[in-house]
Amino acid sequence: MTLYAWIGEDEYGGGQVGLKQGLVPAGIIPLCCMDHDRKKLERLRPQMEQQATLYGKRIYLAAFEFTEIIDATDNGAPAKDFENGKPA
Repeated sequence: MTLYAWIGEDEYGGGQVGLKQGLVPAGIIPLCCMDHDRKKLERLRPQMEQQATLYGKRIYLAAFEFTEIIDATDNGAPAKDFENGKPA
């Protein structure tokens, strides 16, 4: 299972790399998704290019592989993509 995210250094020179955020009708959300929504993130490239030009900081669309479950709620059925408490 892969998580995709737009990441980059903060715009104001703090030096820390983090998830880029986007403004949507519901508010500000992190620009990350699972495999099935990757195309949505790829369509944001023009906006990320504008932001990189404005602030002079390169922005990356990166992939992260899910390797372990750190914690989980006690309630609810397990996700269908997990087998024996590990990502399938």
